[in-house]
Formats: sequence, structure tokens, C-alpha cells
Amino acid sequence: MNLQRLRYFAAVAEELHFGRAADRLHMSQPPLSQQIRLLEHELDTTLFDRSTRRVTLTDAGTFLYPEAVRLLAAADGVERLMEQRRHGQAGTLRVGFVDSAAYEVMPRVLAEYRRRRPKVDFELHTLSSDEQVKALRAGGIDLGIGRAAADADGVEATLVMHERLLLAASASHRLAASGAAYLGELAGEPIIGFDRNVSPSLHAVLAGMLSAQGVAYDPTIEATEYTTILGFVAAGEGVAIVPASVQTFRPPGLYYAPISDAAASVPLLLLTRSGEPLPLVAQALDVVAELYGPASAA
Repeated sequence: MNLQRLRYFAAVAEELHFGRAADRLHMSQPPLSQQIRLLEHELDTTLFDRSTRRVTLTDAGTFLYPEAVRLLAAADGVERLMEQRRHGQAGTLRVGFVDSAAYEVMPRVLAEYRRRRPKVDFELHTLSSDEQVKALRAGGIDLGIGRAAADADGVEATLVMHERLLLAASASHRLAASGAAYLGELAGEPIIGFDRNVSPSLHAVLAGMLSAQGVAYDPTIEATEYTTILGFVAAGEGVAIVPASVQTFRPPGLYYAPISDAAASVPLLLLTRSGEPLPLVAQALDVVAELYGPASAA
């Protein structure tokens, strides 16, 4: 059985006249009658009582009609859904994002995207920048929101902004009273950082930044979430260098100080597969560009 024959059947069932149904279907009557006979043969039942005066549904035809309408509506719905997907109006966008983006960037971007495309669903994965590159290559995600990726072959990076870095310290720490800090002041301080095995690229960026100021970057505690890192900081276990967007998280006893060094910033990047054809991804790029502007600073 094919859907087209069900469409022919539904038209005849609604018109109860082969001539009018053929006109409605923009075809001649003999082929329509032949298709109905083929459908009856496939179903091994008579669907219409035919006479020279009128056409009526048999009991089998009456039984089949609502099911045919339901199946045709479902098929039309699938076609519309796929058409919407082709134009980026529906579908699922799989997004990987660094933990620090969860505090400000992700909620803002998703809210605006949902406002514009309410039929688009999201599959969200917290991944380091390096993990995002691997997932993009493997087809596990469609879009990444990351910081840095040393090996980004086959992946395109679009700069969203340069985000200032802050020093996170306990409220009783000596640097908390100064109102601002310099990277050089961190020499000898126990540092709590992001796991270097999970995000080697970010570790390398911070290590290079601190090395330029004569400070070795070798965290005494490493974690994979900023809530954990900042929890240790608030407990007085050390200090941390964090993107400014995480300062919305303020557990008791935690203090944030701006870092005055001009170089104390990290990029926020949109990562996509090279030549990515998905309209959903292009629309995400447009949303971020409108929210943050080209290479804005924060």
C-alpha cells in the first residue's frame, strides 16, 4: 500500500463521486478508478458500492476512512517537519559548552534562540574546549562554545569576545583587601585550577600568561567544574583565576578582584565543523553575533 492511493481513496470517500474526486485531484477519472481498484485488491476488500446513480462507502470503506485521514495527516506532518528542519525552523541542535559559559552566555543565547525558533530542541553537553573539538569531528555535537583548542584541524573558530579574568580568593585573603590584583602577585600562592587533563589548551593559555609574569602555574587542586573550584577557594584552600562571567556564583566567603594586567583575558569562541551546512548552526551564529557583536570585550 502507498500513501498516494490512500489520498485517492480519501478524496473519493469525501466526494462520493469519481468525477468530482478526479477533478479535485487534477487527474482523469479512469486512472483514479484503476488506483482505487488496486487499493481494494491490496486490502482484499471492497471499499465502495458503485452504481450508475451514486457511490457509497461500504462498511470496510467507512472503517478505513478515519484511519486513512489520520495516516495522511501524520505523513503531511512529517513532510512539514522535515521542511522546517531544512530551513532551520525545527530540529535538535546539539551544543557543547565550557563550564564557565553556563553562568551567563548559555542562558542568554538559549533564551534568545528559543524565542526565535520555539520548535528547535537542544541537547546540551558540558565539555572542555578540547573535548568539543573531538566531539565536532566525531559528529557528536553541532556547535561548541569554548575557550581555546590547540588542535583544531577541521574545526572553525569564531571569536565572540575577549573575557576579562578575575582573581577569586577567600574574603580573608591578603589580596582581597587590595581591590585589584596583578598576576605577578600570585607567586607562591596555592592555585586551584581547571583539570589540565580535561582541558590542556586552557591550562597552556594560563601557564603562558603567568609565566610571562614570572609565576609558575601548577595548581595544587584541579577540578572540572567552577562551582567546585570556587568552593575550595571560599574555604581558603587557595586562589583561582576565573572568567568574569562566573562571578554570578557567590558562595559565602568568596571575593572576586579584577586582574589589572592587560593580558589577563581569555577568548570565548564558537566552534563549528568546517563547512557546516546545518541551518540551525548558522542561526546560532547569528544569534550570538547579535547579542555580543563582533569580537566584543567583556
